[in-house]
Amino acid sequence: MQRQTPTNGRSPLNGDAAVIHVCEALASGILRVLPPIANATAAAGIPTVVVHGRRPETPLDLSEWFDRGVSLVSVPGWGDRSALASGPATARAIKVLRGELAKFDTGVLHLHSSHAGFVGRVLPAPGWRRFYTPQGYAFLNASHPLPFRVLTLATELALARRAHTVACSRAEGEVASRISGGRPVSVVQNGIEVDSPSRVASRRDDEFVVASVGRAVYQRRPDLFVEMRALLGEEPDTAFYWFGDGPERPLLAGAGVTVSGWLGQAEAAAAIERTDVLVHFSAFEGLPLSLLEGMAAGRAVVATDLSEIREVVADAGILVQSAPEAAAAVRRLRADDSFRLELAARARERARRLFTQQAMVERMLATYSL
Repeated sequence: MQRQTPTNGRSPLNGDAAVIHVCEALASGILRVLPPIANATAAAGIPTVVVHGRRPETPLDLSEWFDRGVSLVSVPGWGDRSALASGPATARAIKVLRGELAKFDTGVLHLHSSHAGFVGRVLPAPGWRRFYTPQGYAFLNASHPLPFRVLTLATELALARRAHTVACSRAEGEVASRISGGRPVSVVQNGIEVDSPSRVASRRDDEFVVASVGRAVYQRRPDLFVEMRALLGEEPDTAFYWFGDGPERPLLAGAGVTVSGWLGQAEAAAAIERTDVLVHFSAFEGLPLSLLEGMAAGRAVVATDLSEIREVVADAGILVQSAPEAAAAVRRLRADDSFRLELAARARERARRLFTQQAMVERMLATYSL
């Protein structure tokens, strides 16, 4: 059973309890979701700890993301998923987390993504209320070998009863409900910070920018972006960008896509502002933050037709199932300026109305008080 947790004003914790967040890689979408939740409890005077690993894209200085009241505990090597490094790093994470739990009598232990979900659920934590947000189940990643996917699914089934699952989308909640063995599952949709409204870009006379935002890995299907770019190769004055970086950078660069490398918050926002059409291919999802940010910035979106993405986009974008369909959608948006502007305005209104950071934080704090 799923439930959308109401905001009821209750305090999520009492007494001297703490909140400890655990994430194997403090980067990408988790870096947008976790800080506002941690900052909210720290601001309320609740001891708040973030145990985390790093990826290459993790900012060296996390001060712009977290308030001073949040204690950041880095686990050396956690985030390196190579065969030789992964096992020792996981063991270090368990040891570090055990030490942090020992500093407090009780509280909330929130595990973000599958690697953290494993560490935080195998470790005994009497007196702690455990919550687990998959942010996209690992067994859905078809780039992994089948035996690994079977193992991760078996692990999820075995550990499902050791934490309350808080899905980041209704679609993920449906998957979680099937795994949970009848236990309740909460849904707290990811949300974004909504500032002053961005303008919806009108057609420029120099170049038409088609871009994607995120980590260049299988999940984001850079191969489809390359195929789409090839199909649109004859379009005049059309520029193709990938705002981000990752292992598939050579594939993108070799096809004539400009890869920016990892950008800071302000730089990423400015890059989206220069975009005419945001393309979001995906093999599987939790609930995509980069897509929401593009919508909130007033950009027309073309995205893979997955249930998680339909939940975000609805009728405020063009949903596709292949690179040729995406290329056709981009051609239509380029040719019909009024349609593109109408779609962009619809996307902005939907993102800013339904997927706010404030609503996400309030719902999560209410969920902690279950």
